This record gives sequence, C-alpha cells and structure tokens, in this order.
Amino acid sequence: MIHEGDIGRVAAAALTEDGHAGKIYTLTGPEALSVQDKVRILSDLIGRDIQFIRLTEEQERKRMAELGVGEDIMDYVINWHMNPPVEAYTVNPTVEIVTGRPARTFAEWAQEHVKLFKV
Repeated sequence: MIHEGDIGRVAAAALTEDGHAGKIYTLTGPEALSVQDKVRILSDLIGRDIQFIRLTEEQERKRMAELGVGEDIMDYVINWHMNPPVEAYTVNPTVEIVTGRPARTFAEWAQEHVKLFKV
C-alpha cells in the first residue's frame, strides 16, 4: 500500500528535479500490512467493529462470477492472494530517498479519508 500523495510527490520530484533520468522507482508505503491489519486500523478509526471474513476459494469464485468477473481474472486474483509475490510484502525507502520525507502510513491515509468510511 502506498499513499497516492506519496506517488505524486515522487512523480513531481522525478519530473522537476535533476538526477532522475532513466531511473526506475519501486514505490511502497512504510509498512507491510495484512488485510486483517488494515481492517483493524479502519475499525479502530471509525469506532465500529468491522469483520474480516475469509472466503474459501470456491466461495470467492462464486462471488466473483456473480459480479461478472472472467475466469482468467479470477485465477489471477485468487492466485495472487494465495501466493503473493515478494513485492507485496516488501518495504523500501524510495519515497523518503527521492522526496526527503518518509512515506505516509496506511493509518495516516485512513485518517485523511475517514469520512468515506463513516455512514
């Protein structure tokens, strides 16, 4: 997870400052969080219990099919969640190196967007 503002800050630096030509930046937030971690952060923030319910592969395929998701996309998404690539849980300091400011946390992002989670 990465804050959209951090992506913008890196892009702005790369486009307006010297020394970025030809470089490839892999961006991450400052922490690797599980879905359960994110749900807990959101639950704490809004003061309501949010449950994370893990579906079986069969249940998820049925749910996705009902949404009109194609079999190839189902396979990709399910495989990704069952066997996430190392990049999915790797944290790197690129945002801070490029911008001079640390990447923002998921909790900071959630706080900025809290009104979207309250009904």
